[in-house]
Amino acid sequence: MKLLHQYILRQFLFYLVASVLFFAAVLIVGNIMKGMTDFLVGGKLSLSNCFFLIITLIPSMISYALPFGFVVATLLTMGEISANNEFIALKSSGISPLKIFSPILFLASCGVWISFMVNFHYAPRAISSVKSKLQNIIREEPLRFITPQKFIRDFPGYIIFVKNLDRKCLNNFHIWELNEREEVTMYIQAKTGILEYDAQTNALILTLLQGTVEKKLEREKIAPLISFEKFSLNLSLDNIFKGVRVQKKIRHMTLGEMLALRERSVKNCDWQKYMDVQVEIQMKGAMAFAILALVLVTIPLSIKLSRRETSINVAIALLLCLGYYLMTMTLSSLGTWPNAHPDLLLWIPNILLQILGMGMCWKLCCH
Repeated sequence: MKLLHQYILRQFLFYLVASVLFFAAVLIVGNIMKGMTDFLVGGKLSLSNCFFLIITLIPSMISYALPFGFVVATLLTMGEISANNEFIALKSSGISPLKIFSPILFLASCGVWISFMVNFHYAPRAISSVKSKLQNIIREEPLRFITPQKFIRDFPGYIIFVKNLDRKCLNNFHIWELNEREEVTMYIQAKTGILEYDAQTNALILTLLQGTVEKKLEREKIAPLISFEKFSLNLSLDNIFKGVRVQKKIRHMTLGEMLALRERSVKNCDWQKYMDVQVEIQMKGAMAFAILALVLVTIPLSIKLSRRETSINVAIALLLCLGYYLMTMTLSSLGTWPNAHPDLLLWIPNILLQILGMGMCWKLCCH
């Protein structure tokens, strides 16, 4: 029996590590394509900074990759055992099916606790580290957001053009202010400009020196030219680095931070905030327990399907995980109706999967 368990564990751990790394890599590449390619091409992030941010984000990717990895590993391990008729041979030898797949259930239980630690501690800390690093990059190198001899449209409501850079100064500066219809309402020209980062407002403070302002009035009229010695503008970075704020989102908080926020919400009688925190805590907990629930369903399913093809098993795992995530996200959207107790409803997919899985496993053991 010991050799059997070692054989199953060895196969399962190999598939688990490979599938978790594969899915985490897919998510990381997706994040790079979504948010960092433009920064690299535009020179807003150096290659070393981008690599550091990717490495830092790995724990938050693993929190989503773990359930997928366990499902794929179960499908491949038990599917291969069943396809080779090893399961029938072991069962004919008097070995209980429960003893055959007990190592997988043990590892799934360990996976639940690992997922708990990742969801409530390591993933939020990783996201906080990324935000902190981005703020430091902006604070230390604000001029990366300005490219000479190029019209810059990254800042909502403005078009910027700078002829050249001289250390920390912008020379021969032009800026057009736009309205909601993308029409020019003001034109500013300055001899020099200085950029500084303000963490409180998540914006670049642009200080212009020795320039002129020309405003467009109603009916296509132009206001008289106004000269200035010093003029300041706030250029918001929310459109560039979405989510880089001083105030954390609830889903980016650790368990201790969420519990503290929940207590403050109760003291302030802010019941909507209280429910938002409750939903987030219960969702992260339910997603951790989802590993065991999905494995319980996957074990008898993999034996029944008896498939050893990796592509088919990956497709089945994706369908199972996506189905679970879809149910969870649908129930979490009920957070605006506290009377519906969405925090407790989030456990319904887990309960249904565990009941279904235990029923399928019991049928497998009795036949």
